[in-house]
Amino acid sequence: MPERDFTDYIDRVGGHFGSRAALYQAVAAHTGARRVLYPGSYLDLAPSHIWPDVTYLDADTRARKAFQGPSALSLATRHKRYPEKPRIAFVPGDYTRTLAELPAAEWDLVISLYAGPVSEHATRCLRPEGWLLANNSHADAGLARLDPRYRLAAVLHHSSGRYRLTTDGLDRYLRPKRPPHPTREQLHASGRGTAYTHPAAAYLFRLHPRER
Repeated sequence: MPERDFTDYIDRVGGHFGSRAALYQAVAAHTGARRVLYPGSYLDLAPSHIWPDVTYLDADTRARKAFQGPSALSLATRHKRYPEKPRIAFVPGDYTRTLAELPAAEWDLVISLYAGPVSEHATRCLRPEGWLLANNSHADAGLARLDPRYRLAAVLHHSSGRYRLTTDGLDRYLRPKRPPHPTREQLHASGRGTAYTHPAAAYLFRLHPRER
């Protein structure tokens, strides 16, 4: 898989959503996470620019070929912001089934962006007090809001290619414009996020110490 398959995708993401590397850098600075799990990653290699140990999981054949080829490690090494050699693992499969086969309590952070209800399947993989980075695209932020195992720890706002993380006034967020908040079943049925009074680009949740 040529390197341009990664770089073209990252360029498209940067143009439409803002730099994901900037998003991940803000999260890394706040959490101190080291081991990251990314279900539904597709071709987003940017986590390996920021974190030294990332496990990617996707059912797409193109993603499997890209991450298991030499270009992934080459690009990560070129763009990394840490001293050690990148560790990149790729697990092929549908996260709704494959995550159950992974070790429990092994990762510091789970990324859930534009992929679906990742949190419901990946929580078992998080260490106590681990982190979940989710957005509202496929309702995973709303599902995490309803999950008693998580608490909202920070939100991230995007402007002019930069991300600002804040922990202030968190009670304003994840409040629906039209109460009440949809139930888990309603979110699954719709497959899309709720309109909130104070939307954010992404939401950072923390797992309660003894909950997984």
